[in-house]
Amino acid sequence: MDVDRFIALHEPAWQRTAELARRAGRRHDLAGPEIDELLRRYQEVTLHLSQARTTYRDAALTRRLSTVVAASHAAVHGARVARLATIRRFLVDSFPAAVWTCRRQLLASSILFWGTGIVLALVFWAAPDRIDLVIPDSYQETYAEEDFVSYYSENPSIVFFSAVTTNNIQVSVLAYGLGALAVFPGALVLFENGAALGMIAGLFLQRGEFWSVFMVYVLPHGLLELTAITVAGAAGLRVGWTLFAPGDRSRPVALGEEGRRSVTIVLGTVMAFVVAGLVEGFVTGAPAIPPGLKIAIGVVVWLAFLVWILGRGRQAVAEGWTGALEELRPTWVPLDPLAPVTAPLRPPEVPAALLAEPAARM
Repeated sequence: MDVDRFIALHEPAWQRTAELARRAGRRHDLAGPEIDELLRRYQEVTLHLSQARTTYRDAALTRRLSTVVAASHAAVHGARVARLATIRRFLVDSFPAAVWTCRRQLLASSILFWGTGIVLALVFWAAPDRIDLVIPDSYQETYAEEDFVSYYSENPSIVFFSAVTTNNIQVSVLAYGLGALAVFPGALVLFENGAALGMIAGLFLQRGEFWSVFMVYVLPHGLLELTAITVAGAAGLRVGWTLFAPGDRSRPVALGEEGRRSVTIVLGTVMAFVVAGLVEGFVTGAPAIPPGLKIAIGVVVWLAFLVWILGRGRQAVAEGWTGALEELRPTWVPLDPLAPVTAPLRPPEVPAALLAEPAARM
């Protein structure tokens, strides 16, 4: 029997096996007879996989059957995922995929935060008198020459790390929570934080100390820290927008799906804040580290984060990950076993006589 006949004869059985495995893995709603059927079909597809590898040596067919067998194995045996494996799945697949699905909201969040900061910094730089409206003239020099720099070195590194990490997490949760409430409060939080950043940057631009002071003490940790806040805000905006535009889903279903995905994002940003806090506590204010090295560390950490959430995120979504919390379950299968891997494996038209060919002639 050639490979086309083999596929035509067994394709319905593979689809049924994959459907049972998918239901068992994602919703755990199989009835007793269906569980028995899944076990029987799992054994059959395992034999078919062995035959595909040894007799036909078709890469696409082998890959597809391997996916079906893996899904069935996880559903039948209830495979346990070790804690380290679960963490790896979260870091490598779920979190990046969740961020990538929010890329449009991430763009909006970036405009609200970074756009506001850049515009206000340029406004205060071009019109120095306007900064007196937000920072009293009597305090500007004290803040720029004493308070701004001493903030990063007046406390022990470990104490400072704990304080700034906690504060950053609180800000991100606030941006997420208010965004999820109804979009506009979260957008206001992002705007206000961007305005504060732009105000301080404008002050140092006006004084001619933007590169020598502001960037040296903000860039090392700030790129990662502020980007993580932007990501958390984007997760909130996505949930909040679902209230108004749930798409082709019912509003409760859409809110449930987006809410579970947003939890994944918030948990991921917490780890980013820990890394940013370590840099801020032990690198930014360290007098022994040259300014150029501080900035280089911050840029490298930031670029690594972008590659993680955008580069890997796009790839993870293409593999079938969505970022939902249920993906961390042991039986979750990222690729839909029913979907063909490359081109359709079965010919467009299959003669009826072929489908009726006895299996004994295999």
